[in-house]
Parts: sequence; structure tokens; C-alpha cells
Amino acid sequence: MNVRRLAAPVAMAGIAVCAAAVALTVTGAFGISLFEPPGTEVVAAGETGGLDGEEASGATVDPPATELFHSELVSIEDQSEYMGREQVIAECMAEKGVDYLPAAPWLNQDRQPRGLSYEQSIIWLNAFYGEARESWSAPASDWQRRGCLGVGDHAVEVARAAGTPLSAPLPEPDPNALTEEEEWAAFQEAIASCMAEEGFGAFDDGTDEWWDAMYGDAGTGAAYRWEDAGCDGYAVHVTGNDNMH
Repeated sequence: MNVRRLAAPVAMAGIAVCAAAVALTVTGAFGISLFEPPGTEVVAAGETGGLDGEEASGATVDPPATELFHSELVSIEDQSEYMGREQVIAECMAEKGVDYLPAAPWLNQDRQPRGLSYEQSIIWLNAFYGEARESWSAPASDWQRRGCLGVGDHAVEVARAAGTPLSAPLPEPDPNALTEEEEWAAFQEAIASCMAEEGFGAFDDGTDEWWDAMYGDAGTGAAYRWEDAGCDGYAVHVTGNDNMH
């Protein structure tokens, strides 16, 4: 049994949230979500907050969480309510000293600022997900344990119960923004170009040499660096789909 290939990227993180394959043991890639324990405290972005290897261990990708919004958010009312929750989350994150970009998923927008260091990305994710980053044991009903996302979800439920759903203005689409399909195509092109330079095709040829070229040996948790993650790490980085770009 090829253990290395069992640890291969099995979650195609969905380019709507971030576009590349993420190895279960290679963390640091995407802004959709796997998980690690939060640090002991959240500090302002730009500070490390004394994060050591243990506190910062785990993925720099976000953990999956139960969302209140399961529809395609087609109606103006649903979209407005979603953006109302985004505003609540942004206020919560600001109180923790962390920047947050209210994002419309139907416009393929990112909520996490770009240009974060590894330590800053850990701080950001700790503030956003709370204990949900440690495991899947923080249910949606226990919103206090789910960071600012939980605060936002709770605000939605309270407002709905009061008969006054949250609302906020809808963002204007960016005419220069890539579509999900264009972003995915750019990722695939970066992979193919990088692998060609290494003398390989973009599809697994069954050799360890191909595997090393594609995924490298980036380490896990706090040890992850995209520069050591082969062509996959390179493509994730240059397309802006990791937390350190």
C-alpha cells in the first residue's frame, strides 16, 4: 500500500472557497477549512501573539462549519440577510483586532485579507472559527464556542425570531474579478507549467519522482511552507489561494 498516496490531496477544496487539492497531512493551503487548535489568545493582525509551534500547529485552512444559509442565495432578501451577517462578523473580528472582508460568495469574494503571514493567518482563523478549528465538536447550536462565525449565526437567528431579519447593502460585482471557472483554469495552467519545467506531465505517472515534483515535502502544521510544497504549493500560492500571498 502506498502510504504517501493515501495522504494525497483528497479534498478538492472547491475553488469557490479556494481552488486546489489539499493533502490531509500538508496544511497551509486553502481558505475552506480543515483544522487546528486555536492559540491561547487572539491578538491584532500583524502580531504573532507568542504563537509557538504547538499553538500554531495544524492547517492554515479554515474548518468546515454548519452554515445557516444552505440555498443558492438567489433572492435579494437572502443575499441582503447574508451580508447583514457578514457585517456582524466583521464587527466581531474588529473587536478582536483582526481585519475581515465582508464577502458575497455569489460574487466569488474572499473574506480573509491577503498578504497575511503564517502567524497572522492562524490568528485570523482562531478569531473566525473559535473552537471549531480544533475539531468538529462545536455544534452550530453552541454558537459561543464557534468564534465570530458563531456570533454572526446567532445574530441571524435572533433577528429572524424577532421578525426583523438582518440586512445590509449588496456589494457591487468587480468587473475584473475572475470567475470560479477562470480561477480554476489558472490554477490548472500553473500546475501544468510548473510540472513541465520539472519534466513531468500534470497527471500522476505512478513514480515517486512525479509525486515529489507535484507535492514536494512541505512538512505539516507550523512547518508548512508553500515553497517546499512542489508544483501544487506553487500553483496554490500564485493563484492567491493560500493564506500567505
